[in-house]
Amino acid sequence: MKFILVLYLCSLTTGQCPSSQVAGYQFNTHYDCVVGGYAIAQQTYKNLKELPEWDIPKFEKEKIVIKFECREVGKET
Repeated sequence: MKFILVLYLCSLTTGQCPSSQVAGYQFNTHYDCVVGGYAIAQQTYKNLKELPEWDIPKFEKEKIVIKFECREVGKET
């Protein structure tokens, strides 16, 4: 099976994750996806400050985090 990485921008204050994005990374194992997910989520979070809508007080207030999942693809149901 293959796995794709899906990132979510979430607020720990509200408990909501209003946006998700398939990161474009595919992995051969769940293990590799999780290891990659932590590294990619960290780099993505660091890169958020480059966005025009980046607002440190809002991110602090909302306690914004990046969560991820490794979604299995090609699985027959």
